[in-house]
Amino acid sequence: MATEDSADAIRRRMAELRRELTYDVRDVGRSARAMASPAFYVRKFPWATTAVAAAIGYLLIPKQKQIVQPDPEMLAELVRKNQVRVDASAAAKDRQGMLQSLVVMGVTWAAKAGLNHMMQRMTIPAASKGNAAEAAPSAPAEESWKAKR
Repeated sequence: MATEDSADAIRRRMAELRRELTYDVRDVGRSARAMASPAFYVRKFPWATTAVAAAIGYLLIPKQKQIVQPDPEMLAELVRKNQVRVDASAAAKDRQGMLQSLVVMGVTWAAKAGLNHMMQRMTIPAASKGNAAEAAPSAPAEESWKAKR
């Protein structure tokens, strides 16, 4: 009988351990999902996440270009050493690209405005005919309502 009692005790203990293990696995799953969420770290470490966000923002912003304003003597020296190259065609291409963009924007706007105007012209006569047809029957309906009172 002692072996049956110890076997029952072992079975009960194993059942308890299985239940506890199920709850532990659920808790681990919940905590893993919580830790995978960025909101967890923002709530738990607000200053650290602010610092990390600021550092990432600092690294993402491009550095400001350094503008050098040389005097004429320095320019002459750089030209003699062939260290300066002037490309005027690039500036002309930029202007031409901007002009093309403005023309495309204007044509697009004009097309939209024209289509809107045509749609309004097509819908107004149909709406006015509908309103005239609806206005005629409403008057006798009002008179019949007044007569019933």
